Amino acid sequence: MRPAPGARNVSSGIEPTPVQPRPQAAYNPSYVSGHSPIEPNTASFKAHYGLNPIVNAASTLIAVFAKTRSAVSHPDVSGLHQRLIGEIKTLEAELRDLGLKQEVQLSVRYLMCSVLDEAVLNTPWGTESAWAQRTLLSVFHGETSGGEKSFLILDRLRQSPSENLDVIELFYICLSLGFEGRYRLMNRGREALDQVRDELFSIIRRQRGDYERTLSPAWSGLGRTRNPLTEYIPLWVVVALMAAILFFSYSGLRYWLYASSSPVADDIAELVSNEK
Repeated sequence: MRPAPGARNVSSGIEPTPVQPRPQAAYNPSYVSGHSPIEPNTASFKAHYGLNPIVNAASTLIAVFAKTRSAVSHPDVSGLHQRLIGEIKTLEAELRDLGLKQEVQLSVRYLMCSVLDEAVLNTPWGTESAWAQRTLLSVFHGETSGGEKSFLILDRLRQSPSENLDVIELFYICLSLGFEGRYRLMNRGREALDQVRDELFSIIRRQRGDYERTLSPAWSGLGRTRNPLTEYIPLWVVVALMAAILFFSYSGLRYWLYASSSPVADDIAELVSNEK
């Protein structure tokens, strides 16, 4: 029986259960630059700069999740599975390098496994594949579905928002991109999920503070980069030149008016003389 993503997990614990992954086929880096419509080159999705180091570390998996949800097909589902296992192992190494607590590392890994499994298993090509028999969550945590426990983990994290802000932001991003978990099968689940997302946004805003409304608060102009013309030419020369231009303009306009009105004046004079 295939587990539906977002279904309730029978485990009653909150902490993700770490298990040793079973031996996998060798991870092939060349697959990263293959011709899959979902991930043309995930190296280009990697974020190296940002306020949140956990989101930076998970940026490749986040990008794959966003693309997978809207993909109508995939040419190599088995290859995608192997590649994501390799990407999750890379995420684990980066989280360790950040010096994070073990429970934080497990929470992040659990979330990303749940998110990616849900994305694949809610596509036509994912449900027709063998993914449900070997989900990412089963590989790394020995569980079949994380739709329920993911939100139990989130509830625990929300109890100490200042300490867990980076993971809370990762949850917020995943929810914003379409992760539903246990709310997928609930009545009015969308409304409840929107409320959870709004609450996370409020937590993040309180912890991070209001965003900077000025685009560049320390901006200053370049100042005067060119010397004005008066530093090279005396002011009286400029005034004289302008006066000459005005004089010749006036003279030219007067001549044009005289030349234009002379024929009319001659005609009027001729009419007057004929009447006499």
